[in-house]
Amino acid sequence: MAKKKWRPNVKQFFLTLVLVAIMSWSILNIFATQKEVRKLNKELQRITLSISNVQDKQKEIYQEIEKWKDPEIIEAVARKELGFVRPGETTYMFSESVQPANETEVTERKGASREGIGN
Repeated sequence: MAKKKWRPNVKQFFLTLVLVAIMSWSILNIFATQKEVRKLNKELQRITLSISNVQDKQKEIYQEIEKWKDPEIIEAVARKELGFVRPGETTYMFSESVQPANETEVTERKGASREGIGN
């Protein structure tokens, strides 16, 4: 019996080639999808942190609003920063540019005033 010459089956070759291409594309697609999922998870964490920071800031603002509902706070700020007074009150304003005298200046002034008295 004579040996048959081996001839490749063209249909099987193309079918195998198509299956390998589909599997390769699927694997690459899975890796790309995982990379995108990781990227989106990082963005989600960043946004969640940002939301948390904004909520903390919002809580501080609400506390500040509640503080300003107290009439005593409003009056204290109006008196201190705006110089408001109640009707009938007398205010005394002192200049901040005047510096207290040191001991040397005080003794010089006392000496000068005594000299003027005796003369």
